[in-house]
Amino acid sequence: MSTCYATTTDIADFLRINITASTSPSTAQIEKLIKRAENKIDRRTGHAWRTKTTTEIYNLPLLYTFGWGTFIALKHRNIKYKAGADTCLDTAAGDKIEIWNGSNGQWSDYVDTPGSYDIEYIKGEVYLRGFIFSILRQNRVRVTYRFGDSSVPEDIEDATVKLTCIDLIRSSIKMDDLEFGGAIKKEEAMSMWKEEVDNIVHDRAEVFVIP
Repeated sequence: MSTCYATTTDIADFLRINITASTSPSTAQIEKLIKRAENKIDRRTGHAWRTKTTTEIYNLPLLYTFGWGTFIALKHRNIKYKAGADTCLDTAAGDKIEIWNGSNGQWSDYVDTPGSYDIEYIKGEVYLRGFIFSILRQNRVRVTYRFGDSSVPEDIEDATVKLTCIDLIRSSIKMDDLEFGGAIKKEEAMSMWKEEVDNIVHDRAEVFVIP
């Protein structure tokens, strides 16, 4: 199982334990918890530091701004685009824009030609050009696209490690050699880690401004 924001080595180093395929917790168990932490962070921040694919459906207003088109504010930014063509989504990678065809209950591909739409890739904004509306279609548009940053910042890695460790300690997985002693107890450690994770997630959370 491939992880993106942290590795089993990161977890082992943080907890000062040995993690292999045969230990408890095992490599497979830790990787599963890391993936869970990654998904939680993506969901709570509304962003991703890896390439993810999403599909969103929008009921569009009838407003059409000449010179721009019909505006859609996607739920994510840093949209991936076709290599060498930063004005187009990459249909070969599964990206597409579809219009609801009310006559037969199906989605029809929106015309993917230069000038049929415009995308602000960093902001995650789409402008559909042309008069695509009808009563039957109910002005519904479905957008499938990829998004995410290409590198993982240190604070996101740190949050992933600590969130994984919290889930691990709270789980029913038997711990071979994890010990808490001295001035810090297990519950105190988890409380401190949770506060640090919450602060990182708060600072990284996306803020959407809809014009």
